[in-house]
Parts: sequence; C-alpha cells; structure tokens
Amino acid sequence: MTLLGKSFSVIILLLSGVFMVLALAVNASHRNWRDVVLGPTGLKAQIETIARTNEQLRDSRARTQASLDREQAARRTALAALQTQLDQLESQLRESESTVQQLQAKSTELAQTDRARAEELEKMTADNARLREQIRTEQQDRDTLFARTLELTDQMNSLRGVVQLQQDRNDQLHTQVTRYKEVVDAAGLNMNDPLDGAPPERNGTVLVVNRPRKLVEVSIGYDDGLRNGHYLEVTRGGRYVTRLKVRETEPDRAVAEIMRDYSEGVVEEGDRVDTSIE
Repeated sequence: MTLLGKSFSVIILLLSGVFMVLALAVNASHRNWRDVVLGPTGLKAQIETIARTNEQLRDSRARTQASLDREQAARRTALAALQTQLDQLESQLRESESTVQQLQAKSTELAQTDRARAEELEKMTADNARLREQIRTEQQDRDTLFARTLELTDQMNSLRGVVQLQQDRNDQLHTQVTRYKEVVDAAGLNMNDPLDGAPPERNGTVLVVNRPRKLVEVSIGYDDGLRNGHYLEVTRGGRYVTRLKVRETEPDRAVAEIMRDYSEGVVEEGDRVDTSIE
C-alpha cells in the first residue's frame, strides 16, 4: 500500500470519527418542530397573538390618528378664529390709536383756541373798559357840544336875518352887473382890456419870420388881450433882440411889425415875446 493510500485511510478514519460525533450531537439536540410550531404555545399561536395585537394596535393607531386629525382641525379652526380676532383687535387698536391722535390734535387745537379766546377776552375786556371811558368822555363832549349847538343855533338864527339882507343885496348887485355887461357888450368893449390901454402880461414865441416885409407871426393873439398897436419885446436866452408892433390879431396869434429903431439883433423863429419886460 502506498503512502497516498495510507493518507486517505487516515483522513477517512478521522472524518468518520467527526461525523459520528456530529451525529451523536444532532441526536442529542433533536426537537419536534411540529410541536414547536403548532403547539398551544407554539410559534404559530405566538404569531397569531402578535398579529391580533398588531391589528389592535393599528386600530388604536387609526383611532388615535383620527382623533389627532380632528383635534388638529379643531386647533386650526380655533387658531384661524383667534387670528381673525387678533386682526380685528389690531384693526381696532389702529383705529383707537388714530382716534387718540385725532383727539390729541383736537385737544391741542382746542387748547390753542381756548388760549386765543382767553387772550381775545382779555383784549375785549380792556377794549370794553377803554370804550366805556370813551363813552363817558364822548357823553361829556356831547353835552358840551349840545350846549354849544344851542348857542350856535341862537347865533345862526340871528345871522339868518343878516344873510337874507346880504342875499337881497347880492340879487341887486347881480342885476346891476348883468346890466353893466350888456352895456359893455353893446359898446364893443372887452372887460379883459387894461384900463390904461396897455396889454396884459403875456408871453409867447415867434412862429414865422417874413424878413422882406419885416413882419413876424407870434403865438399870442386877441384872446390873450393883444390889440392893434400894442408893443411886444423879443428876447433870446435872456438877451434883448428887438421890439414888435402889433398890426393884426387873431384869437390865438397875431402879426407884428419889426421896429428897426429898437433892433439889437436878428429875429429868429422860436424867440420869446413878452408884452412887457421888467
């Protein structure tokens, strides 16, 4: 027998011993698994018990969840109601704050108005006192004026007679003046003419100069009191130029002759003419 065969024989022997030991161990530990599973306290009964317990727990959980859902819904509803109430309260608070501010502003305004009225009342009281004093003074003045009025009334009544006499005299004088004017107009006289025949004091300017004919036209005439034969003095810048003698007159202008014997210069348009020189 070879070495390999001997080795296998030894190995087989050893394995046989091991299997024998395992068989003895298995035989020693052998159990009836049917009884273990199907027995009154077997695994099946335990599983059924656990299943019933789980079902009860699931039912309890469902009831608890439903109760929790109802409670959460109720809480949400209550919370929404509380939020609505809170919003209403905040709105009322803002309105109250606005009302308070308005009332404070109104109170301030009323206080200012009260102060202004108090000041106005003090002023009116002072004005009233002053007016009372003025009234007393004016009453005294009125009494004085009334007495003065009575006195003046008496004087006026006494003067009415004098006024009537003066009115009658005035009517007489008016009649005489009217008659004198009629006489003067009928005689062709002008009341503006001076009594000594001299022209009234007037001044004007030279309008036109006619050197060949030695005539000039001036800006004053009959309405200013000029008459034929009156003399006019011509000046320029305060310097004497010559004398003119009126030949023809119109209401607002006149024609005069240049008197060469009195000439100290040449007459020019725009020169000043006067009825007399101081």
